[in-house]
Amino acid sequence: MNLLKKATSALLIMGIVISCDDEGFIPIAPDDSFNGETAAVFSSFSTATSGDGTVVSVTPITVGVDSYVVDFGDGSPITGAQGETVTYDYPNINASEDYTISVTAGGTTKTADITVNHSVESISTAPPSPEGKRYNLLNIFTDVTSVGSGASGGKVVALESGNNLLEFSRLHSESGVLELSDEVVIADAFYSGVGSSNIHFDVHSNFATGIDKLKITFVDNTNAVNHVIDDLDLIDGEWVGFDFDLSTDFSPAVAQFDEILFELGTGGTANDHATITVDNIYMTRMTGATILNGDFEDGQDFWKWTTFTDGETNPFGSSSDGSDFDYDGNDTGGKTRGAKWSSSQSGGEFRSSSSRYAYQELVLTPGANYVLEYQYAIKDDSGTDPIGGRRVVGLILDQHYDDGADAVDNLGNNLGFNEGFVAEGKFSDTDNDFGTLVQIPFTANSSGEVAVMFYAVSPKDAYVDNVKVIAQ
Repeated sequence: MNLLKKATSALLIMGIVISCDDEGFIPIAPDDSFNGETAAVFSSFSTATSGDGTVVSVTPITVGVDSYVVDFGDGSPITGAQGETVTYDYPNINASEDYTISVTAGGTTKTADITVNHSVESISTAPPSPEGKRYNLLNIFTDVTSVGSGASGGKVVALESGNNLLEFSRLHSESGVLELSDEVVIADAFYSGVGSSNIHFDVHSNFATGIDKLKITFVDNTNAVNHVIDDLDLIDGEWVGFDFDLSTDFSPAVAQFDEILFELGTGGTANDHATITVDNIYMTRMTGATILNGDFEDGQDFWKWTTFTDGETNPFGSSSDGSDFDYDGNDTGGKTRGAKWSSSQSGGEFRSSSSRYAYQELVLTPGANYVLEYQYAIKDDSGTDPIGGRRVVGLILDQHYDDGADAVDNLGNNLGFNEGFVAEGKFSDTDNDFGTLVQIPFTANSSGEVAVMFYAVSPKDAYVDNVKVIAQ
């Protein structure tokens, strides 16, 4: 008796199959006129489906039959004894497949056509989410809120933890296709002129139902170019993290892409439903001296905190009262956006849970000289000034901070700062609608990891615009 089972709870779906040419045939009971022998009668058989949909059991309804043979239409016949049920686990290669089951007993054969629908057993574990800060990750598929181009494809598996995974199956005959909503241009992945040099994937495979080698292809449909990396070794039953250099690991080097294909790697083996699970597809920002969104035309992008204990992750308030000069120093003839702090958003002696601090990380050349440049303006309306006067503060912090509260508590740990006290009204009220220009020279530390930070201490609105870090 074949006792093949899968380790899942069984969903039993029973059906009686009766051959049309024997319909109405009634089993014959023992009769003394036949010297007490029972006539061999085979009237019908029933089928039951369980597990992931591929486990099918057959139970013939017979009288006086010692054994019977079942041909499941996929492989060698299986023999069962009177009153027994035989079970077969169909392969999970295709999502749906039609078979003909034949049962032979007592010299009679009956058949039935069935459709076996193969379901995929999903995993229930996930890798850790990336630890990179909000605007240093370009999210293609993760559960981390970040700048992203979005993607669709594969089956999304939602875990009880709230984490989502991507599942690709049938990789022995198909490709897992992940389509991006926007094309990723490597050199401009994060911002104009600010790109990425690498990409990360987390991949999981159970070899008994998956694959052992992986091939990944970045498809550039615009230029009809495929960028391939092949023969990647997976680990049975474990999450594996892959980090690839977009310039050197793919052939040819990746310039842009709008699809990612997952396939069986060359020389690999695919078993059963050939499934892999993927998570944490992201690119990391190539940090340098370039300030992102330094004119604040994209609102709070690249200035917002990921974490701020007992504080506000938003960096400043919205504004339409920025400088009349654009980022390149041209007079636009009208106001730009800029960043604004109201009295309730001020720090310093006004610090509260509503205070706001703009923050952006850089990775500079260690020991090199730079200048932090920006414009500011402060309203001169009447109000109760803080001790020392209303001001806008700009700093170059001597390290990166995960929590905004830690940065505020360590403002003295800086490579340079300026307190601007000129309060002549918003930009449009100052000479040439320019506000006050600040330039703070500083030298990068030994790690090159610094951060630019701004806040205001004022009973009235204060503004910052056109932030730059200039190498000397």
